[in-house]
Amino acid sequence: MTHLRVGDLSAVRSIIRERSRKQLVVILAPNFEERSTLCCEALLEMIRAECQVHPDAVRISWIIFTLQGRHSPTFLDAIKAVNVRKVIRSLHVSEQREKVVHKILEYPIDQGRFVSELALLMRGIPTIGELIVDYSAFPRNLLSALIEEVEKSGELSSKFPLVENVTLLYAWSESYPKAAGPELLGEVVGHFSRLPLRSLLEGRNHAEVVIFAAGTTHDTFSLLESVRDNGMGNQIGIHLVNFVHTDNLLESRLKLRNHYTILRDAPLHGVQVRYVFTVRHALAYMRDVARICVQATEEGSRSLLAIGSFGPKPIAVGAQFVVQEFLRKCSLVGDARADVLNSRGSQYLSPYSLGSSKIGVFEYQPRGSSTSFLE
Repeated sequence: MTHLRVGDLSAVRSIIRERSRKQLVVILAPNFEERSTLCCEALLEMIRAECQVHPDAVRISWIIFTLQGRHSPTFLDAIKAVNVRKVIRSLHVSEQREKVVHKILEYPIDQGRFVSELALLMRGIPTIGELIVDYSAFPRNLLSALIEEVEKSGELSSKFPLVENVTLLYAWSESYPKAAGPELLGEVVGHFSRLPLRSLLEGRNHAEVVIFAAGTTHDTFSLLESVRDNGMGNQIGIHLVNFVHTDNLLESRLKLRNHYTILRDAPLHGVQVRYVFTVRHALAYMRDVARICVQATEEGSRSLLAIGSFGPKPIAVGAQFVVQEFLRKCSLVGDARADVLNSRGSQYLSPYSLGSSKIGVFEYQPRGSSTSFLE
């Protein structure tokens, strides 16, 4: 079994059916996006169906947090408040009232404080058998902090109780408004190191750089500029990956059109252009590239694996796990470095998505099989 795998809603239904045997905790973060309530609605529908068969089953613990900006309230805050009330009301109607906690957190928030706040809301729970996280409306930096804390849960250094199994849910949007876009406030840097790609390449004699051309052209171009004329020759593999979402071909077409010039010129500069069509495909491609980097490390190279996880949040989640898997594999075999690259300080200042679509599922066992993704 791999450390992280793509699942489906049948796995969630199984968790609901078995909830009387394990402590089940659900974390929700509704915001102003319509899709931010979809996973809650789907979970409650599963619970209602199960309660018709087993009405006396143990209830679930729900943790809801609202990220509130320091600015004056806007119409987006009003929509967010409506969605939060909608979720809480739905839980109360479904007789989940006694197990619901809600916390308003000022945002931006330090990642350490965010983890501490979540830990306080989990206080009194010795072991979490099943943790379900709807990360549809999570800021990426907070999602990464949550994953890191879950990874070490139960250890002395962790603030969380032991987490045995994790299911990550993501509600896809139907479309994105043309006016929506991030305010770019800084350069692209590594999530873990906080270093730009140029600095990460220093001292390396082999590198594999994966860039998902699904974000802004600024992100893609800045990373390509960082690896151009780096002096490593054919010891660096540059992978420009296009995520063509088969359930939203129109949005994918718009991204391809935005990146047309970069995609046209990339092969002239030794860049490999690739296409992936599902999250499972994207995860598999990242792992294939990681294998190349592991082999180079085992052969004595000072390697770097860097993934520019632009585009949909599931790509960023997959990238973080691939980097962690790679570092674990290389920790005893040689000099390896890895990081996930993101735009520093970007934020969305307009409605980011429209409507809601399917729900994507990741399954993860922090204390699961030690089988490597390479085996």
